Amino acid sequence: MPCVFRRSSFLAIEQTDWQRNNEVLQFESRLEPERVKAHVARAISRATLHTEPFPHLVIDKWLPHDVYNRMIDALPPPVFFADRDQSRQRLPVPFHVAPAYSRRVWQFIANDVVGGMVGPALTERMGPVIREYLRGYCELPSDIDLTLHASNGRIMLRRPGYMIQPHRDPRWGFVTCLVYLARPGDDEAHGTQLYAVKDDREAPSDKPFYIEESRCELIKAVPFRANTMLVFLNSHGAHGASIPLDATPETLERYLYQFRLGPTNRAMTELLDVMPKEKRRAWEGAKTERSESRSQSYD
Repeated sequence: MPCVFRRSSFLAIEQTDWQRNNEVLQFESRLEPERVKAHVARAISRATLHTEPFPHLVIDKWLPHDVYNRMIDALPPPVFFADRDQSRQRLPVPFHVAPAYSRRVWQFIANDVVGGMVGPALTERMGPVIREYLRGYCELPSDIDLTLHASNGRIMLRRPGYMIQPHRDPRWGFVTCLVYLARPGDDEAHGTQLYAVKDDREAPSDKPFYIEESRCELIKAVPFRANTMLVFLNSHGAHGASIPLDATPETLERYLYQFRLGPTNRAMTELLDVMPKEKRRAWEGAKTERSESRSQSYD
């Protein structure tokens, strides 16, 4: 399978690069970062901050229409996702191996848009709720820098039979962002479910925290809507998603772009230093070092 995958991938790259060389050049010439930045900041500032079942934003039209269309148009062919189980395929962003057009467009999305625009805008918008959340664990240093930095960027391809039970993401990723990559013809079914949790409690470690469905009450279903980004604080409650095995059509696909926003290495160290020992245990672990390195890569 790996050899077949590599051969198919390189053939797809060769064919796509030949067909789309002019589009790469056009994309480069038409980049307007300041226009995109103003649009992203405006969309985030206007979104309503909901508090139930946990702090979250549903940001409509988060990108200019033409940039969103470019992002969809530049999704790598499905063969680039084919090295994993078909119901849970994903591709790290930025891409290491993909057609040139896909690499260039998604490099702009990951580095310029997410790293340079979304991170700062959500630092301002989500900063107060993040600080309120952290005060439940420690007395915050007055000069601590809680600027959010992106990590764990990946495009996820989901098909019928996909299911992830209600859970919370790793706690050092303070904020999770889910971008719905709806293509022309996709309906709004199979988005994300947000749950309140009966007898909710703190996650026992810094790893993903899965919660029994019997304790979960569905509060909101966020639709799989084009050019929409769901942003939420990993504080309490749970989120999940599924696509029934009998969903139609059989060829149904759902593409999502997920990334997390969290603190720098220095901020993590400062927080751990001021946490009481009994609280600190749940925040420490092998995951911390990996989170630190990912955060630093976006500094």
